[in-house]
Amino acid sequence: MSTLKYVSFLSGCLLAGVVLGQELTDSEVKRRAMNDASDKLSLRKKTEFVVDKSDLFLKVPEKYAADTGFDRAKVAPTCKLQICPNLVPEHFSSSNQYMACWANWAYVARSDDNRFFMAASDHLAVGCDINVYIYEPGAKELRKLIDVDELLGWKKDQYTDGKLHGYMGIISNEILWAATHFGVEPDAKWYAAGYKGSWLFTYNLKTGEGKNWGNPLPSNSLSCFTVDTKRGRFIGTGEMGGFLNWDCNTKQVKYAAKPPNGWKWAARSMLLDPETGMLWGQEQSQEPARFISFNPADNQFKRYEALIPVPEGAKGALLRGHTERPAQDGFFYWATQALMFRFKPQGDKEPVVQVIGKSWDEGRDTLQMALSPKGRYVYYYSKGDPTPVVQYDVTTGRRKALCWLQDYYFDKYGYFMGEVYGFNISTDGSFLVACMNGTFANSRSYAFGHPACLVIEIPQEERQE
Repeated sequence: MSTLKYVSFLSGCLLAGVVLGQELTDSEVKRRAMNDASDKLSLRKKTEFVVDKSDLFLKVPEKYAADTGFDRAKVAPTCKLQICPNLVPEHFSSSNQYMACWANWAYVARSDDNRFFMAASDHLAVGCDINVYIYEPGAKELRKLIDVDELLGWKKDQYTDGKLHGYMGIISNEILWAATHFGVEPDAKWYAAGYKGSWLFTYNLKTGEGKNWGNPLPSNSLSCFTVDTKRGRFIGTGEMGGFLNWDCNTKQVKYAAKPPNGWKWAARSMLLDPETGMLWGQEQSQEPARFISFNPADNQFKRYEALIPVPEGAKGALLRGHTERPAQDGFFYWATQALMFRFKPQGDKEPVVQVIGKSWDEGRDTLQMALSPKGRYVYYYSKGDPTPVVQYDVTTGRRKALCWLQDYYFDKYGYFMGEVYGFNISTDGSFLVACMNGTFANSRSYAFGHPACLVIEIPQEERQE
């Protein structure tokens, strides 16, 4: 071995879960050393949440100390953090992936009975591992619920998808629906070897039974999907331009093709209007991009004149996170990479689009928004460093920084929370659940490798509705 002595190699195998005889890539040797040196309190080995409450959560970073454009919380939250378990192997011998590490890309889903579901995956092109976890209020630990690759019957030498990327849905608090998405973009050799596109699957939360529904949208990867749990519909779109309407009740495809007229539904955002069952998104076959809708009842698409909000001076913008239902004022709240806006569907008429302004700083992605029970507060946790957990009051139009967590966890644990994709709120509005992308690093520039579940208990004083 050119880079490792035999003894240290054995030690590394035990720590990282590497199969004996397979040497880590040079980059993974360096990443493992960085993780070992930076994990100050052995957070990776914790089998339960660590619990913290500190006034340091309220300390505004120097960059924003003089900013009067937002309010400051007065009472610090209690936070719980646990690195997602079962990240095995932790470091990799394979380089057949666009990023060598575990990460979360899917939204955090919540059942109506207040259980939370999130995912982490290793992005491999061959032999991928995907885990779905469950957090139940009051639990001392995050628990692995589903071994997705095992459920789907994937073989270790098979080309497969490498992650979950959409919005899992739970029907009747019992059946979880989801679909996979590629970690490495498929090419001709994948299809020649039998790759057919994203896998659709279910998991029965009562019986523990999983089911593989195959590849209902051939040669497409479902990077964006949502589940209409009221009507029993699974709707998704993907990187290759296809669009899927699947009936969860009859287990049949209702639509599996590209949208008409050469239209392309952007593969990063899909708003479900729970009142009508219609889906809304971004049509990007031409610039400027406009809103598009899909009615699953009759498989009809419609493109509108209303334009996707774009920051001043920018050439374009992609739709990102949104609330799952209208707020007190009757509007959905939606975000692009930089802007926040209000959105109100009008049936098949032009929707109402009202720009609010920056979600935080320019260029901050906001991937999932959560609405308080009575609809007064919109919560979100944008990407970036530093960035706060934000509470937006729809009655005043003011943003409040509930807490600043990155400095605290980096200084105490050596854990840098780089990006957040999954974010949701409890049924009573008392706590938020995030799935953080982060890792143990010697700097704040590396964001992936050790995704974690973060639970933020919101003080009663900060959420009067």
